[in-house]
Amino acid sequence: MILDERHQPVQIVLDQVIESAKPEAVFLYNCKYYWGGELTSFKLCVICDCSDKRRLLSEIFDVDCEIPFDILLYTKEQFDEFKDNPSAFAHRIFTKGTMLYGNE
Repeated sequence: MILDERHQPVQIVLDQVIESAKPEAVFLYNCKYYWGGELTSFKLCVICDCSDKRRLLSEIFDVDCEIPFDILLYTKEQFDEFKDNPSAFAHRIFTKGTMLYGNE
């Protein structure tokens, strides 16, 4: 998915996530905006199999992004287990988030 200019910080982080994590999927959720529509923060859910989550998160958070962001990591198995459970956070991300990468 190509993001508009307002979401350029998301694209920068997404590119780093794709390069570092080789994810199955990436969802954008919980964006915050100023009254004028300027993006102020965002969260990404990254679905990937990773043996060293600490190293991966360090690589992702090392990206030069002008606004605050957060990353939530799920393995494919974890996400598949919880995405259909209406009481699970993964379900909320799956149903209300925007898939930026992958084909869930």
